Amino acid sequence: MFNWLSPFGAAIKATELPMLAASFDGSPPRTRTSSQLGGRPWWPAGMAYPVDREGRPLMLLAQLNFADMPRLAPFPDAGLLQIFIGRDDLYGCTFCDTNGGDEFACVFHHDTAAPAAIPVDPAFDPPNNYSPLDRPLEAIALTFSLSRMPVDPTDYRLSKLLPKLFNDENKLEAYQNGLQTPPIRLGGYPSFTQEDPRSYNEPGGIGDFNLLTVDTADGIMWGDSGVAQFFMHEDDLRRRDFSKVRYNWDCC
Repeated sequence: MFNWLSPFGAAIKATELPMLAASFDGSPPRTRTSSQLGGRPWWPAGMAYPVDREGRPLMLLAQLNFADMPRLAPFPDAGLLQIFIGRDDLYGCTFCDTNGGDEFACVFHHDTAAPAAIPVDPAFDPPNNYSPLDRPLEAIALTFSLSRMPVDPTDYRLSKLLPKLFNDENKLEAYQNGLQTPPIRLGGYPSFTQEDPRSYNEPGGIGDFNLLTVDTADGIMWGDSGVAQFFMHEDDLRRRDFSKVRYNWDCC
């Protein structure tokens, strides 16, 4: 894959991490509990729906059904993870401020056999609301496959993982231009258009595990061609504790 970067190919390959790469073609999901981008979520009856400070329902960014994906530890092998974001012009993000303040939510449902509520209608009014999705209430089916990716050139660990490449301006540019990764992925490495926020936060404040990346793609636009990341600590993921997920997006 990296013959064009010889003699760095072996070193690059050694940085690879497994990931679940998403595919999507605009088709609707098969069921209410299928993995999807946007749309209305499956939601259990009697459970409070996440809202922003004004009491408005948050918008579903992604619904992820692990039972329908290839098995990849430490992700669950079953259960439904839903990620909601705000509808303000920053999409509910305070850019990995570890003091909190984000208006987003990560909700994990162990059991989707429970009685479901009527899908929540966020009453999305485009002139007064914002979304990175072109059609936020139209669900798009996501399917996942196992893959791997080497360290992203914008990841703060690049200088340690590939020091010789990092210090060779021409090779680094070739690496940046040649690396191709799926716009939506679980695991692997995150990517950034500006700066990796983990490089200037408190050690351990954000977490190095890439729970989810949603990049600009057909039907998705974060500001000016940006990308969103959801980080967590791997130990929290193994415990199925999504209460400390951090959310960041940046753009050109």
